Amino acid sequence: MGMIEIGPHDEIKNLYNKPANRKLKYCAVIFISITIALLLVRVIWVKQLSDLNVLLLKGVAALFTIIFAVLYGVLVYRVNREYISKRR
Repeated sequence: MGMIEIGPHDEIKNLYNKPANRKLKYCAVIFISITIALLLVRVIWVKQLSDLNVLLLKGVAALFTIIFAVLYGVLVYRVNREYISKRR
């Protein structure tokens, strides 16, 4: 059994690689990378950090995760909107 594809892979790939969409994709990757780094800092230095620092790291990581989700949602919306409008 193969993968179920909604549309032509090359056409969707080209939409994701447009300059504006590529910038969104890179911004989303940067935000999730910062989130992972903050969570790793929290895990590595768990004994040395005060409770206030732990809460601050968790809060900033959560904020960056929300930003990542919004950016990725905007990216998927833009690509799907353009793909559907081309098919009509």
